Amino acid sequence: MEPANRSGIYTQETSPRKILFLCYRFPYPLIGGDRIKSYHLLKHLSEICDVDLIALNEWDTGSGKALEHIRSFCNSVTVVPFNKLTAWLRIATSLFSKLPIEMAWYKVSAMQKAVDEAIASNNYDAVICFFARTAVYVKNLTGTTKILIAEDSRLLADERSTKDFSFSAEYLVRRIDAIKLRRYEPDTMKKFSVTTFVARPDEERVKAIDPALRTALLTNGVDLSYFDYCNTGREDALLFTGHLKIYHNERMIRRIVERIYPMIRAIRPQTKLWIVGKEPVPAIRKMIEATEGAELFADVEDIRPFYRNAKLFIHPQEVGAGIQNKLLESMAVGCPIITTPVGASGIDGIINGMHVMVSETDEEFVASGLRLLADDSERDWLSRNSRTLIERRYSWDHVFTSFDDIIEGFVPDFFSSRISHHSISRHETIT
Repeated sequence: MEPANRSGIYTQETSPRKILFLCYRFPYPLIGGDRIKSYHLLKHLSEICDVDLIALNEWDTGSGKALEHIRSFCNSVTVVPFNKLTAWLRIATSLFSKLPIEMAWYKVSAMQKAVDEAIASNNYDAVICFFARTAVYVKNLTGTTKILIAEDSRLLADERSTKDFSFSAEYLVRRIDAIKLRRYEPDTMKKFSVTTFVARPDEERVKAIDPALRTALLTNGVDLSYFDYCNTGREDALLFTGHLKIYHNERMIRRIVERIYPMIRAIRPQTKLWIVGKEPVPAIRKMIEATEGAELFADVEDIRPFYRNAKLFIHPQEVGAGIQNKLLESMAVGCPIITTPVGASGIDGIINGMHVMVSETDEEFVASGLRLLADDSERDWLSRNSRTLIERRYSWDHVFTSFDDIIEGFVPDFFSSRISHHSISRHETIT
Protein backbone atom coordinates (compact mmCIF):
# COMPACT_ATOMS: atom_id res chain seq x y z
CA MET A 1 0.00 0.00 0.00
CA GLU A 2 1.31 3.46 -0.84
CA PRO A 3 1.91 5.95 1.99
CA ALA A 4 -0.81 8.41 2.98
CA ASN A 5 -0.44 12.10 3.72
CA ARG A 6 -2.17 13.97 6.56
CA SER A 7 -5.40 14.10 4.57
CA GLY A 8 -5.41 10.34 4.05
CA ILE A 9 -4.68 10.74 0.31
CA TYR A 10 -2.22 8.14 -0.97
CA THR A 11 0.87 9.35 -2.82
CA GLN A 12 3.50 7.84 -5.09
CA GLU A 13 6.40 8.59 -2.73
CA THR A 14 8.02 5.45 -1.33
CA SER A 15 11.01 6.65 0.69
CA PRO A 16 10.49 8.08 4.18
CA ARG A 17 11.73 11.46 5.27
CA LYS A 18 14.88 11.50 7.41
CA ILE A 19 15.33 13.45 10.61
CA LEU A 20 18.40 13.92 12.79
CA PHE A 21 17.31 14.49 16.40
CA LEU A 22 19.84 15.73 18.97
CA CYS A 23 19.31 15.44 22.74
CA TYR A 24 21.50 16.65 25.57
CA ARG A 25 20.19 13.79 27.75
CA PHE A 26 19.14 10.29 26.78
CA PRO A 27 15.32 10.54 26.60
CA TYR A 28 14.42 7.52 28.72
CA PRO A 29 13.25 6.61 31.34
CA LEU A 30 10.57 9.27 31.62
CA ILE A 31 11.89 11.22 34.58
CA GLY A 32 11.82 15.00 34.22
CA GLY A 33 9.94 17.25 31.85
CA ASP A 34 12.76 17.45 29.32
CA ARG A 35 12.97 13.69 28.82
CA ILE A 36 9.19 13.31 28.76
CA LYS A 37 8.80 15.80 25.93
CA SER A 38 11.78 14.67 23.87
CA TYR A 39 10.56 11.07 24.18
CA HIS A 40 7.05 11.85 23.00
CA LEU A 41 8.26 13.98 20.09
CA LEU A 42 10.71 11.27 19.06
CA LYS A 43 8.04 8.61 19.14
CA HIS A 44 5.64 10.79 17.18
CA LEU A 45 8.25 11.56 14.54
CA SER A 46 9.08 7.87 14.17
CA GLU A 47 5.53 7.28 12.93
CA ILE A 48 6.15 9.83 10.17
CA CYS A 49 9.76 9.28 9.14
CA ASP A 50 13.13 7.71 9.90
CA VAL A 51 14.64 9.29 12.99
CA ASP A 52 18.34 9.09 13.81
CA LEU A 53 18.89 9.99 17.48
CA ILE A 54 22.20 11.21 18.87
CA ALA A 55 22.10 11.79 22.63
CA LEU A 56 24.54 12.59 25.39
CA ASN A 57 24.43 10.09 28.23
CA GLU A 58 24.76 12.58 31.09
CA TRP A 59 22.74 10.53 33.57
CA ASP A 60 23.99 7.09 32.43
CA THR A 61 20.56 5.84 31.37
CA GLY A 62 21.35 5.13 27.70
CA SER A 63 21.91 1.40 27.96
CA GLY A 64 20.12 -1.88 28.70
CA LYS A 65 16.34 -1.91 28.51
CA ALA A 66 16.14 1.88 28.15
CA LEU A 67 18.33 1.76 25.04
CA GLU A 68 16.41 -1.19 23.63
CA HIS A 69 13.15 0.67 24.09
CA ILE A 70 14.33 3.75 22.19
CA ARG A 71 15.85 1.52 19.48
CA SER A 72 12.44 -0.08 18.98
CA PHE A 73 11.13 2.99 17.17
CA CYS A 74 14.16 5.08 16.16
CA ASN A 75 15.98 4.26 12.94
CA SER A 76 19.37 4.55 14.66
CA VAL A 77 20.55 5.51 18.12
CA THR A 78 23.98 6.93 18.98
CA VAL A 79 24.71 7.27 22.68
CA VAL A 80 27.64 9.56 23.51
CA PRO A 81 29.36 9.08 26.90
CA PHE A 82 29.46 12.09 29.21
CA ASN A 83 32.47 12.70 31.46
CA LYS A 84 31.76 15.19 34.25
CA LEU A 85 35.43 15.80 35.00
CA THR A 86 36.08 17.06 31.47
CA ALA A 87 32.83 19.02 31.69
CA TRP A 88 34.24 20.93 34.67
CA LEU A 89 37.37 21.64 32.66
CA ARG A 90 35.25 23.01 29.82
CA ILE A 91 33.51 25.31 32.29
CA ALA A 92 36.84 26.63 33.53
CA THR A 93 37.88 27.40 29.96
CA SER A 94 34.54 29.00 29.12
CA LEU A 95 34.98 31.65 31.80
CA PHE A 96 37.36 33.42 29.42
CA SER A 97 35.17 33.00 26.31
CA LYS A 98 31.80 34.15 24.98
CA LEU A 99 30.32 30.67 25.47
CA PRO A 100 27.86 30.52 28.40
CA ILE A 101 28.86 28.18 31.22
CA GLU A 102 25.73 26.07 30.78
CA MET A 103 26.47 25.51 27.10
CA ALA A 104 30.12 24.68 27.77
CA TRP A 105 29.05 21.88 30.12
CA TYR A 106 27.36 20.09 27.21
CA LYS A 107 29.87 20.86 24.44
CA VAL A 108 31.37 17.36 24.05
CA SER A 109 33.86 16.70 21.23
CA ALA A 110 32.63 13.09 20.79
CA MET A 111 29.10 14.41 20.28
CA GLN A 112 30.35 16.86 17.64
CA LYS A 113 32.13 14.02 15.84
CA ALA A 114 29.01 11.83 15.89
CA VAL A 115 26.87 14.68 14.52
CA ASP A 116 29.37 15.52 11.78
CA GLU A 117 29.57 11.88 10.68
CA ALA A 118 25.79 11.49 10.62
CA ILE A 119 25.33 14.63 8.51
CA ALA A 120 28.11 13.58 6.11
CA SER A 121 26.54 10.13 5.63
CA ASN A 122 22.88 11.10 5.30
CA ASN A 123 20.70 13.52 3.37
CA TYR A 124 18.49 14.76 6.20
CA ASP A 125 15.26 16.61 5.52
CA ALA A 126 15.60 18.37 8.87
CA VAL A 127 17.78 18.52 11.96
CA ILE A 128 15.98 18.99 15.28
CA CYS A 129 17.92 20.20 18.31
CA PHE A 130 16.23 19.60 21.64
CA PHE A 131 17.30 22.44 23.96
CA ALA A 132 19.81 25.17 23.06
CA ARG A 133 22.49 22.99 24.66
CA THR A 134 22.65 20.96 21.44
CA ALA A 135 22.50 23.90 19.04
CA VAL A 136 26.28 24.28 19.05
CA TYR A 137 26.70 21.00 17.16
CA VAL A 138 25.00 22.28 13.99
CA LYS A 139 25.78 25.99 14.21
CA ASN A 140 27.72 25.89 10.94
CA LEU A 141 25.31 23.62 9.04
CA THR A 142 23.61 25.35 6.10
CA GLY A 143 21.26 24.20 3.37
CA THR A 144 19.19 22.01 5.72
CA THR A 145 16.10 22.90 7.74
CA LYS A 146 17.13 23.28 11.38
CA ILE A 147 14.55 23.41 14.16
CA LEU A 148 15.58 24.41 17.68
CA ILE A 149 13.21 23.24 20.39
CA ALA A 150 14.55 25.72 22.92
CA GLU A 151 11.70 25.16 25.39
CA ASP A 152 12.56 28.23 27.47
CA SER A 153 14.75 31.30 27.25
CA ARG A 154 17.84 30.58 29.31
CA LEU A 155 18.40 34.32 29.44
CA LEU A 156 15.00 34.89 31.05
CA ALA A 157 15.61 32.05 33.53
CA ASP A 158 18.98 33.45 34.59
CA GLU A 159 17.68 37.01 34.80
CA ARG A 160 14.94 35.89 37.15
CA SER A 161 17.40 33.83 39.19
CA THR A 162 19.75 36.76 39.73
CA LYS A 163 17.18 39.46 40.41
CA ASP A 164 17.99 39.21 44.13
CA PHE A 165 21.65 39.10 45.14
CA SER A 166 22.94 35.94 46.81
CA PHE A 167 26.36 34.85 48.08
CA SER A 168 26.40 31.50 46.27
CA ALA A 169 28.11 29.71 43.40
CA GLU A 170 24.70 29.21 41.77
CA TYR A 171 24.12 32.97 41.73
CA LEU A 172 27.57 33.65 40.29
CA VAL A 173 27.16 31.12 37.46
CA ARG A 174 23.73 32.40 36.51
CA ARG A 175 24.90 36.02 36.70
CA ILE A 176 27.79 35.34 34.32
CA ASP A 177 25.57 33.39 31.93
CA ALA A 178 22.88 36.08 31.93
CA ILE A 179 25.45 38.55 30.63
CA LYS A 180 26.72 36.16 27.95
CA LEU A 181 23.26 34.96 26.91
CA ARG A 182 22.06 38.42 25.90
CA ARG A 183 24.16 38.02 22.78
CA TYR A 184 24.63 34.26 22.55
CA GLU A 185 20.95 33.26 22.67
CA PRO A 186 19.60 35.42 19.81
CA ASP A 187 22.77 34.93 17.73
CA THR A 188 22.33 31.15 18.00
CA MET A 189 18.64 31.27 17.16
CA LYS A 190 19.32 33.30 14.01
CA LYS A 191 21.02 30.23 12.56
CA PHE A 192 17.87 28.08 12.81
CA SER A 193 14.86 27.96 10.53
CA VAL A 194 12.63 28.35 13.59
CA THR A 195 12.97 28.26 17.38
CA THR A 196 10.12 26.97 19.55
CA PHE A 197 9.24 27.90 23.12
CA VAL A 198 6.77 26.43 25.59
CA ALA A 199 5.53 29.80 26.84
CA ARG A 200 4.97 33.32 25.55
CA PRO A 201 7.15 35.14 28.13
CA ASP A 202 10.19 33.20 26.91
CA GLU A 203 9.39 33.92 23.28
CA GLU A 204 8.81 37.59 24.06
CA ARG A 205 12.15 37.90 25.89
CA VAL A 206 14.25 36.84 22.89
CA LYS A 207 12.06 38.77 20.44
CA ALA A 208 12.66 41.88 22.51
CA ILE A 209 16.34 41.58 21.58
CA ASP A 210 15.78 40.57 17.95
CA PRO A 211 12.22 40.97 16.60
CA ALA A 212 13.27 39.31 13.33
CA LEU A 213 13.83 35.91 14.94
CA ARG A 214 11.54 33.17 13.58
CA THR A 215 9.79 31.67 16.59
CA ALA A 216 6.76 29.54 17.45
CA LEU A 217 5.03 28.16 20.51
CA LEU A 218 5.18 24.42 21.15
CA THR A 219 3.81 23.73 24.59
CA ASN A 220 4.22 20.61 26.71
CA GLY A 221 1.70 17.79 26.84
CA VAL A 222 0.05 15.56 29.41
CA ASP A 223 -0.99 11.95 29.00
CA LEU A 224 -4.67 12.39 29.87
CA SER A 225 -5.33 8.68 30.34
CA TYR A 226 -2.34 8.24 32.65
CA PHE A 227 -3.04 11.40 34.65
CA ASP A 228 -6.74 10.74 34.92
CA TYR A 229 -9.10 13.08 36.77
CA CYS A 230 -9.85 12.37 40.42
CA ASN A 231 -11.67 14.61 42.87
CA THR A 232 -12.67 12.40 45.78
CA GLY A 233 -11.13 11.12 49.00
CA ARG A 234 -8.52 13.84 49.45
CA GLU A 235 -6.58 14.23 52.69
CA ASP A 236 -5.91 17.47 54.55
CA ALA A 237 -2.48 17.82 53.00
CA LEU A 238 -0.40 20.28 50.99
CA LEU A 239 1.74 18.84 48.20
CA PHE A 240 4.93 19.91 46.50
CA THR A 241 6.75 17.74 43.99
CA GLY A 242 9.72 18.04 41.68
CA HIS A 243 13.37 17.18 41.15
CA LEU A 244 14.57 18.11 44.62
CA LYS A 245 18.13 18.81 43.54
CA ILE A 246 17.14 21.58 41.12
CA TYR A 247 17.87 25.14 42.21
CA HIS A 248 14.40 26.66 41.82
CA ASN A 249 12.76 23.64 43.49
CA GLU A 250 15.10 23.91 46.49
CA ARG A 251 14.16 27.57 46.81
CA MET A 252 10.45 26.74 46.78
CA ILE A 253 10.83 23.99 49.36
CA ARG A 254 12.68 26.31 51.73
CA ARG A 255 9.99 28.94 51.36
CA ILE A 256 7.22 26.42 52.00
CA VAL A 257 8.85 24.66 54.95
CA GLU A 258 10.36 27.69 56.67
CA ARG A 259 7.71 30.33 56.07
CA ILE A 260 4.38 29.31 54.52
CA TYR A 261 3.60 25.94 56.09
CA PRO A 262 4.27 26.99 59.73
CA MET A 263 1.71 29.80 59.40
CA ILE A 264 -0.90 27.44 57.93
CA ARG A 265 -0.22 24.77 60.54
CA ALA A 266 -0.54 27.32 63.35
CA ILE A 267 -4.21 27.69 62.39
CA ARG A 268 -4.81 24.19 61.00
CA PRO A 269 -2.54 21.85 63.01
CA GLN A 270 -4.10 18.83 61.28
CA THR A 271 -2.80 19.89 57.85
CA LYS A 272 0.11 17.80 56.59
CA LEU A 273 2.84 18.69 54.11
CA TRP A 274 4.09 16.18 51.54
CA ILE A 275 7.34 16.86 49.70
CA VAL A 276 7.72 14.34 46.89
CA GLY A 277 10.56 14.03 44.42
CA LYS A 278 13.86 12.79 43.15
CA GLU A 279 17.32 13.18 44.70
CA PRO A 280 16.68 15.29 47.81
CA VAL A 281 19.92 16.89 49.02
CA PRO A 282 20.90 16.31 52.69
CA ALA A 283 19.98 19.85 53.72
CA ILE A 284 16.45 19.43 52.36
CA ARG A 285 16.07 16.06 54.07
CA LYS A 286 17.16 17.51 57.39
CA MET A 287 14.85 20.50 57.08
CA ILE A 288 11.78 18.38 56.32
CA GLU A 289 12.55 15.84 59.04
CA ALA A 290 12.79 18.67 61.57
CA THR A 291 9.39 20.11 60.58
CA GLU A 292 6.41 18.71 62.46
CA GLY A 293 3.67 17.60 60.11
CA ALA A 294 5.98 17.46 57.08
CA GLU A 295 7.01 14.23 55.36
CA LEU A 296 9.49 13.50 52.58
CA PHE A 297 8.74 10.89 49.90
CA ALA A 298 11.94 10.42 47.93
CA ASP A 299 12.34 8.78 44.52
CA VAL A 300 8.79 7.42 44.29
CA GLU A 301 7.91 5.37 41.23
CA ASP A 302 4.44 6.84 40.74
CA ILE A 303 3.53 10.43 41.58
CA ARG A 304 -0.17 10.07 40.78
CA PRO A 305 -1.37 8.90 44.22
CA PHE A 306 -0.07 12.15 45.71
CA TYR A 307 -1.86 14.30 43.12
CA ARG A 308 -5.03 12.30 43.82
CA ASN A 309 -4.88 12.46 47.63
CA ALA A 310 -3.63 15.97 48.48
CA LYS A 311 -6.10 18.82 48.84
CA LEU A 312 -3.75 21.46 47.44
CA PHE A 313 -0.61 21.73 45.35
CA ILE A 314 1.51 24.62 46.63
CA HIS A 315 4.02 26.14 44.23
CA PRO A 316 5.67 29.44 45.28
CA GLN A 317 7.93 29.78 42.23
CA GLU A 318 10.13 32.88 42.11
CA VAL A 319 12.77 31.97 39.50
CA GLY A 320 12.96 29.87 36.35
CA ALA A 321 11.30 30.06 32.95
CA GLY A 322 9.23 27.98 30.57
CA ILE A 323 6.40 25.81 31.82
CA GLN A 324 6.16 23.55 34.86
CA ASN A 325 5.09 20.00 33.95
CA LYS A 326 4.12 19.32 37.53
CA LEU A 327 1.48 22.04 37.30
CA LEU A 328 0.04 20.54 34.12
CA GLU A 329 -0.06 17.09 35.76
CA SER A 330 -1.68 18.44 38.92
CA MET A 331 -4.30 20.27 36.87
CA ALA A 332 -5.00 17.13 34.83
CA VAL A 333 -5.56 15.00 37.92
CA GLY A 334 -7.62 17.71 39.61
CA CYS A 335 -5.42 18.79 42.50
CA PRO A 336 -6.04 22.56 42.95
CA ILE A 337 -2.97 24.79 42.73
CA ILE A 338 -1.71 27.91 44.44
CA THR A 339 1.18 29.40 42.48
CA THR A 340 2.88 32.70 41.69
CA PRO A 341 2.66 34.94 38.62
CA VAL A 342 5.94 33.36 37.45
CA GLY A 343 4.53 29.84 37.87
CA ALA A 344 1.27 30.69 36.09
CA SER A 345 2.89 32.71 33.29
CA GLY A 346 3.97 29.65 31.31
CA ILE A 347 0.47 28.18 31.01
CA ASP A 348 -1.43 29.75 28.13
CA GLY A 349 -5.11 30.31 28.85
CA ILE A 350 -4.83 30.12 32.61
CA ILE A 351 -7.05 32.48 34.64
CA ASN A 352 -6.49 33.39 38.27
CA GLY A 353 -9.44 32.28 40.37
CA MET A 354 -10.80 30.01 37.65
CA HIS A 355 -8.03 27.46 37.08
CA VAL A 356 -5.53 28.24 39.85
CA MET A 357 -5.04 30.71 42.67
CA VAL A 358 -2.21 33.17 42.05
CA SER A 359 -0.44 34.63 45.08
CA GLU A 360 2.83 36.46 45.62
CA THR A 361 3.61 37.11 49.29
CA ASP A 362 3.79 34.46 52.00
CA GLU A 363 0.74 36.01 53.62
CA GLU A 364 -1.23 35.68 50.37
CA PHE A 365 -0.23 32.02 50.06
CA VAL A 366 -1.36 31.37 53.62
CA ALA A 367 -4.69 33.18 53.16
CA SER A 368 -5.43 31.34 49.88
CA GLY A 369 -4.36 28.02 51.36
CA LEU A 370 -6.52 28.34 54.47
CA ARG A 371 -9.57 29.36 52.42
CA LEU A 372 -9.22 26.51 49.92
CA LEU A 373 -8.51 23.89 52.55
CA ALA A 374 -11.78 24.81 54.24
CA ASP A 375 -13.92 25.23 51.11
CA ASP A 376 -14.72 22.02 49.21
CA SER A 377 -16.84 23.79 46.60
CA GLU A 378 -14.12 26.27 45.61
CA ARG A 379 -11.56 23.50 45.31
CA ASP A 380 -14.00 21.56 43.14
CA TRP A 381 -14.50 24.64 40.91
CA LEU A 382 -10.76 25.05 40.36
CA SER A 383 -10.30 21.33 39.90
CA ARG A 384 -12.87 20.90 37.14
CA ASN A 385 -11.88 24.04 35.29
CA SER A 386 -8.23 23.03 35.35
CA ARG A 387 -8.94 19.61 33.89
CA THR A 388 -11.00 21.19 31.11
CA LEU A 389 -8.16 23.56 30.20
CA ILE A 390 -5.67 20.68 30.05
CA GLU A 391 -7.98 18.64 27.84
CA ARG A 392 -8.45 21.55 25.42
CA ARG A 393 -4.87 22.78 25.14
CA TYR A 394 -2.34 20.41 26.65
CA SER A 395 -3.02 16.89 25.37
CA TRP A 396 -0.17 15.26 23.45
CA ASP A 397 -2.40 15.17 20.37
CA HIS A 398 -2.62 18.96 20.55
CA VAL A 399 1.18 19.21 20.86
CA PHE A 400 1.73 16.83 17.93
CA THR A 401 -0.61 18.82 15.69
CA SER A 402 1.29 22.02 16.49
CA PHE A 403 4.62 20.27 15.93
CA ASP A 404 3.46 18.89 12.57
CA ASP A 405 2.38 22.35 11.44
CA ILE A 406 5.75 23.84 12.42
CA ILE A 407 7.69 21.16 10.54
CA GLU A 408 5.56 21.36 7.42
CA GLY A 409 5.97 25.13 7.40
CA PHE A 410 9.66 24.58 6.63
CA VAL A 411 9.62 21.17 4.92
CA PRO A 412 6.74 21.31 2.40
CA ASP A 413 4.80 18.07 1.85
CA PHE A 414 6.64 16.53 4.78
CA PHE A 415 3.65 14.37 5.67
CA SER A 416 3.26 12.91 2.20
CA SER A 417 6.02 10.48 3.20
CA ARG A 418 4.18 8.61 5.95
CA ILE A 419 4.89 4.89 5.61
CA SER A 420 4.89 1.76 7.68
CA HIS A 421 8.22 1.25 9.41
CA HIS A 422 7.89 -2.47 10.06
CA SER A 423 10.40 -3.34 7.34
CA ILE A 424 13.00 -0.75 8.30
CA SER A 425 16.11 -2.12 9.98
CA ARG A 426 17.15 -0.79 13.39
CA HIS A 427 20.64 -0.39 14.68
CA GLU A 428 22.52 1.39 17.45
CA THR A 429 25.93 2.93 17.86
CA ILE A 430 27.73 3.66 21.10
CA THR A 431 30.74 5.92 20.69
